[in-house]
Amino acid sequence: MEVATSLRARLDDNFEITLIDKKDFFFVGFAKFDLMFGRRAPGDVKSYYSDLKKQGINFVQDTIVQIDPHHNSVKTTRDTFKYDYLVIGLGVELHPEAIPGFTEGGYSFYSFEEAQRLHPVIEKFNSGTILISIFNKPYQCPPAPYEAALQLHDYFEKKGTRADIAIKVLAPGPIPIPISKETSASIMKLLAKHDIEFLPKHKVTELDLIKKQALIDGLAPMDYDLFMGVPIHRPPKVILDSVFGKEGWIKVDRHNLRTEFENVYAIGDVTRIPVGDFAVPKTGAFAEDAGRAVVADLLNRIKGENNEVKFQAAGACYFEMESGKVAKIDANFLGADEPQLSFIEPSEEYVADKIEFEASRIKKWFNPTQQDDKT
Repeated sequence: MEVATSLRARLDDNFEITLIDKKDFFFVGFAKFDLMFGRRAPGDVKSYYSDLKKQGINFVQDTIVQIDPHHNSVKTTRDTFKYDYLVIGLGVELHPEAIPGFTEGGYSFYSFEEAQRLHPVIEKFNSGTILISIFNKPYQCPPAPYEAALQLHDYFEKKGTRADIAIKVLAPGPIPIPISKETSASIMKLLAKHDIEFLPKHKVTELDLIKKQALIDGLAPMDYDLFMGVPIHRPPKVILDSVFGKEGWIKVDRHNLRTEFENVYAIGDVTRIPVGDFAVPKTGAFAEDAGRAVVADLLNRIKGENNEVKFQAAGACYFEMESGKVAKIDANFLGADEPQLSFIEPSEEYVADKIEFEASRIKKWFNPTQQDDKT
């Protein structure tokens, strides 16, 4: 969205811009929690790609089945498209089936549909143990499982049933955000304050549906009444089947997001950009930042502009918890010698920031004529 709309605003009609997506709508990732808790209806969080036609952007709803950089072509189930420049933003594929029993006996909030499916389950839940499991890394939005736990706490507090419910978060690693001990400490402090148990080095390998137990590598099984998990994330099959998937996630130049193939870029969750022993996290804010870097690089090449191109993996992650309060994690992973993360304590101030974050993107990408002079 960032690349398509920004280029359309800067290039004349000699340039044709086409967006291909298997879905017909876009939504901001954190809106999944609104669906999960019934705060908003599905139609309230959707923006339809068909509206891009008003800006002169072609939209094709189809599934990409092949990318051939040697012949500058992208094949979908119904057609083949030639390109001069290609930006790959295919994200991840979720594999709930990778954990035996999870598809049949667990729930997730990592897709639009799964968040909707979870809402009536939470509504009916009045007592027992909720396990939230991170099966493995990498996964999208690293703070999200902890945000889910805190929002569950708040939901059941309002309902008056929190005293009858145990909430536990199981992580395969030693701390919530391995790249930052300070941010992890802030998250663990919040969890403890709200009587949410954090269990590090607990890697769930299977669900026993008969006993309602989570089997854990090297540890005793854990009982549950409601099991929520972060599905295994893998590169899309079309990438793994292509020349781009030799290392799994797509390798790119960390500054301008170019791949090893001429005129082909990759942005967002489909990439892996090393940062010391870690990698740039898979978040929407960083994908948007990558989109801006790609636009600058393309305009340099196409129009001879002199934009400074340097992807910094910078952005904010909002962390909603208690009613009327939102915390924020500010991050810049590539702009300095070491990743910079700061956890900003929950405040009513950031509620408006979070609302504006979503509203400004929808306005910019889908309704640019409604923007004011400052946007």
